Amino acid sequence: MIRIFLLVISLYSFSALAINTVLIENVTIVSSHLQAAKLRMNVLLDDGRIAQITQNKITNYDLKIDGSGKFLTPGIMDSHAHVSSIPGMGFGVEPMATMHPKIAEEYYQQQPKSFLYYGVTQIVDPNPGVNFKHFISADIHPDYLRCEVITTDKTFPYVEKTDDLSRSMFTYLVDENAKESARNSVESIVTDIANSGAACIKIYFEDGYGNASQWPTLSPKTLQRIKLSAKKANLPILAHANALDMQQLALAANVDIIAHGMWNWGKYRRDKQLPKEIKETLNRVIANELGYMPTQRVIAGLGEVMLPDIVSSPEFLSVTPKSLIDWYKTSEAQWFKEELRVGFDGMGDESIAAAFLYGRIGKGNKVISYLSKAKHPILLASDFPGSPSFANQPGLTTFQEMKAMVDAGLSLSEVLEAATINNAKKFKIENNYGTVEVGKTANLLLLKNNPLGSIESWNSIDTIFLHGKPIHREELVVNK
Repeated sequence: MIRIFLLVISLYSFSALAINTVLIENVTIVSSHLQAAKLRMNVLLDDGRIAQITQNKITNYDLKIDGSGKFLTPGIMDSHAHVSSIPGMGFGVEPMATMHPKIAEEYYQQQPKSFLYYGVTQIVDPNPGVNFKHFISADIHPDYLRCEVITTDKTFPYVEKTDDLSRSMFTYLVDENAKESARNSVESIVTDIANSGAACIKIYFEDGYGNASQWPTLSPKTLQRIKLSAKKANLPILAHANALDMQQLALAANVDIIAHGMWNWGKYRRDKQLPKEIKETLNRVIANELGYMPTQRVIAGLGEVMLPDIVSSPEFLSVTPKSLIDWYKTSEAQWFKEELRVGFDGMGDESIAAAFLYGRIGKGNKVISYLSKAKHPILLASDFPGSPSFANQPGLTTFQEMKAMVDAGLSLSEVLEAATINNAKKFKIENNYGTVEVGKTANLLLLKNNPLGSIESWNSIDTIFLHGKPIHREELVVNK
């Protein structure tokens, strides 16, 4: 084969070359299936997969990359990200986004690159809306899995929407009284979801924001029918549930994954430590081996949007189009901040930020710490953007979620597992993703620093490998 050496092409884009086989030479492998890092390894990527891992010399390849002093890890999997949603604008069919189609289009063009910039090579989208095709039609994008939402016209999130375009995001509306053979029965809709190619089902356990309880939830009988049908279709059920009582409902429905941390402790909201009832609920999560997504960046995004300097974050410059950053500085873009202010009865912005960043995040951290001490696997899931907050940006939010895990007490090896193999197992794709092993999809990261030495090492990406194709990180920057 013709050998193309890194030294020769250092000034050129990898993506411009016709490359089938790539050799990563003399690299240290860090992967959760290994008891210790493997030093001075040669890794051959061929036809999008990992073909060889050896200390022996490999002579046939199209491109050789020197991995000396660098670390090879699996690509990151964010199992909760909404690619149809635009930070600060909401989902692409909602009013604010439709008012600025050019900004929205520029954002959608950059978004897949922004995830890759932070090493996210697989994404699960639990509520794809109608704009996810922008994502999967991009020239390069993380591998994409989606859930589909089952709801009714009387339950959240459909009931919250006020216009037909926003309601168009929800196409799987069940009639809870319909018999199995009916077109809009639970059984028919689960079959339709499975046939659509979805990887999972999402159910919302949400009866109101904060301490309000104005919305009904799906009946126990309907939830039982969904579980039985989903099990037959081999589709895991992911539950939106962020409060104690809602997570208890999700447990009763025998879901597979709880998609949020427990920020709302209900009647225990003034408690400083975990009360007995919450511990008992978490013990059921552990006993049932449920996947658990803390999604702390949802709360952080709500707090940080109230800070006056957030729009000037230097991290935004690599992943957020300038047109969108400029819009964030307009009075129109402050609409969501105004909504938050209304809910806090005249409190100052700094006090509102503190309520989220220290109050609710602190409660979430205590839950994460309890699960971690029990050795319960945590899933990396940012729920990007989590709300119409523009404090959360694609890819960056995933990295910040990883840092939040460390703040909550997870070790660096637990973060590695959460970002790679734990997610792959829960979504039944571990045969192809999650570890650096022969035969698996070559979605990998080449890091300059050891991710088991510092959480900041995940931001030291040199090269992203997407199905074996190398991409220099700097190629993905938006505002060059």
